[in-house]
Amino acid sequence: MINPRSLVRDENSQAVINTDIVALNKYKSERALHRKVASLTKELVQVKQCLNRLNERIDKIENN
Repeated sequence: MINPRSLVRDENSQAVINTDIVALNKYKSERALHRKVASLTKELVQVKQCLNRLNERIDKIENN
């Protein structure tokens, strides 16, 4: 829930600015966590591909 007292209108641009530092820090930590999960997901895909290539090579060696 947004605290109405944390909303301030900028004098120059008349834009509404949220000055709630706690909410900003929470947003930043959630974004960092999201980026970390995305990075780990990409890394996992690469590891799976590598394991598949290794498995194919092992099968090829065993069959020859």
